[in-house]
Amino acid sequence: MILVITCLQGCAEFGDRPEFYPDKMAPQRIDREWVAPSDTINQSEIVRAAVQEPHVFATVQRGHEYNLPALIEIALSNNPETQRAWSAARSAAASFGAAQAPYYPQLGFSSDNGYQRTMFQLPGLVGTLKQWQADPIVAMNWTLLDFDRRASASDSARDQLVAASLAFNRSIQTVVFNTESAFYALDAADGAVIAAVQNLNLAQTDLDAVHQRVDLGLATEPELLLAKEGVAQSRYELANAQLMVRDGQAEMAVALGITADPPVRIIGLESETPPPELNRSVEAFIAEARRERPDLAAQAANLRASEAGVRRACAQFFPVVELSTSYGENLWNFSFQVPRTVQTGQPQYAALLMVKWDIFTGFARLNDLRRAESDRDVARAELTSAEINTIAEMWRAYFELDSSRSKYTFAQSLIASSEESYSANLETYRQGLSTIVELLTAERDLANARYTLIQSKAQLLTSYAAVVYAAGAVRSK
Repeated sequence: MILVITCLQGCAEFGDRPEFYPDKMAPQRIDREWVAPSDTINQSEIVRAAVQEPHVFATVQRGHEYNLPALIEIALSNNPETQRAWSAARSAAASFGAAQAPYYPQLGFSSDNGYQRTMFQLPGLVGTLKQWQADPIVAMNWTLLDFDRRASASDSARDQLVAASLAFNRSIQTVVFNTESAFYALDAADGAVIAAVQNLNLAQTDLDAVHQRVDLGLATEPELLLAKEGVAQSRYELANAQLMVRDGQAEMAVALGITADPPVRIIGLESETPPPELNRSVEAFIAEARRERPDLAAQAANLRASEAGVRRACAQFFPVVELSTSYGENLWNFSFQVPRTVQTGQPQYAALLMVKWDIFTGFARLNDLRRAESDRDVARAELTSAEINTIAEMWRAYFELDSSRSKYTFAQSLIASSEESYSANLETYRQGLSTIVELLTAERDLANARYTLIQSKAQLLTSYAAVVYAAGAVRSK
């Protein structure tokens, strides 16, 4: 009973081996991050994953309005960048499985079958040999000692799998961030249309006020022309804002990985509250980014793979010890100077311990080692560069968010004062206490304040998402 249980446990462990089911080592879904234990990035240990779930592509329905989480789900399912990174990770998983092959004995079968007719020159005559033969042979070769060739190749493939899976995680974060940025830009464009309509109404109100004063003989024709100019300018800005909406929809389609037709309609963020204050210093965020950024960890995994390549190149200078065994039959039927005919079958077998050692290879191994060391140095430099860029990206995102928050606060104060100023100028103009130029200036200031508030809010939300993205997280919400 104990033997049966042991065998079943062994079968279960074999079922988790990468050479049998390499896809278990890769990300399981195209729209979800690869999840690994905390020590995987440091020690390159591959995590056992759940059974792969089928992937279904999402679509956008015409006339339907989507919020940000729904659009992120669509982007994660459809964006070709996640599909590319997912397939690359699965390819790396298959390579890791293939790297386990040298640990196993290699078994093969061969058989030379056929008919031969051979002429022999003998004293005074010519002999003829007619032979039917078959040589079925089963051979097995097993590498017993290779001085770290197999281990270094397996380590390199494993680290490449870790790097590909982490790159897949970063591609998901990139798709999420791009979707958030496109969403905030499209929401700002929609808000600009609303503001343009409000500004057009203000311009029309000004025009009506001027008409009333002209009818009363209290305003001149130039004042009326100025008011009409303001209406025309507001209509132009409305048309431009509507074009910005179309551009935003096209950018959203690119972020989602879908065609721009049908256009994406979103649920606006008019009631969205500003993101919370950052309660940590920039140094704390930089430390988090260095610890959590999957692309940085992927570069570290690439460095470890390059170091394994150096070990493999060094191992090529040593011999390989193999066990070679074979067994077969030599079955033949021949006739020589008929009617003499012989039929026989004899076993043939061998068991050999072979040592293979390339003594001189024209300096190929030496240059392979130099190349591997240079590749390792390249990977180390790329890791250093990636770390520097990560710190700089986090630094910029942190202080851009701080600046965006201040700009949004100022924009709120600006629109409040602009609305108050416009209301006061409109009332005083109707009473004949201010000029049309002052009224139109107040109207233009209010219009600009509305656009400023819309853009500053979009910038604030995008900046907050950029901080989250720079820190190596998936969602800002």
